[in-house]
Amino acid sequence: MTKLISLLLFTILAAAALIVDASDNDDHSVQFTEQRLAPQLTTHWDSVFLQHSVEGVLVLFDPLKQTLTTNDLSRASKGFIPASTFKIANGLIGLELEVVADAEQAYPWDRQQRAFKAWNQDHTFTSAFKYSVVPIFQQIARDIGKQRMANMLASLEYGNQKLGPELESFWLNGDIRISAIEQLQFLQKLHDEKLSMSRRSQQIIKQVMLAESNDDYRIFGKTGFANKGDEYIGWWIGWIETDERTVYFSLNLDLTNIQQASLRKAIVKQIFQSERMM
Repeated sequence: MTKLISLLLFTILAAAALIVDASDNDDHSVQFTEQRLAPQLTTHWDSVFLQHSVEGVLVLFDPLKQTLTTNDLSRASKGFIPASTFKIANGLIGLELEVVADAEQAYPWDRQQRAFKAWNQDHTFTSAFKYSVVPIFQQIARDIGKQRMANMLASLEYGNQKLGPELESFWLNGDIRISAIEQLQFLQKLHDEKLSMSRRSQQIIKQVMLAESNDDYRIFGKTGFANKGDEYIGWWIGWIETDERTVYFSLNLDLTNIQQASLRKAIVKQIFQSERMM
């Protein structure tokens, strides 16, 4: 009888352990700087994506309301090439390693004609970021160097932290991947100046990220666009500040051509308006 009771007790404890393990595996919550949140699915934005005939994901993180909301739970956690959203990390690392002096660092035009007219002129670090001047950020990456770049990506816990194969283009066509949710985790740490970088470097990169400002709100962010063959990915990430709160956003879209790039901001702003954030 004693052995039978012991066997039954063991079975019950084992079953309980399996239940706990299953519960842990079902926990899809995400850790932010001071809170852990489970992504919540909304269907309210579906009509916006449908209106523009694109597929993609938007994730909004509101620390004040303690909400993490998305239209696609699966895609929100899927890694994509960061494209020019990586200029935030690239510029931050450059500032930290003194490869970039400050926001007014000068970059004279090398007189090579390129496809985008805004690239064919002298720039400062601020304007190079604003106009997403790839050759300048490629030079910043070369000045950082492969080993230091790898070390810094690990320190920042940026995406999957994979460089390969080319230092000067891995964020456009290499192996690095980052999800929409991981972008938000990175952005909140930057906003709160809690990345493993100096306050000065974080403050300067935030300064150059200011994209739009009026009496009602300020938007800090960076767009991105990349293609591999016939596949295109478009990003817009950042945060919007009002007097009441700061809300972080991360959008990526499947696009068919560069002419659709304007949809990145259009979709986010349309949803902002529907959520009464602007």
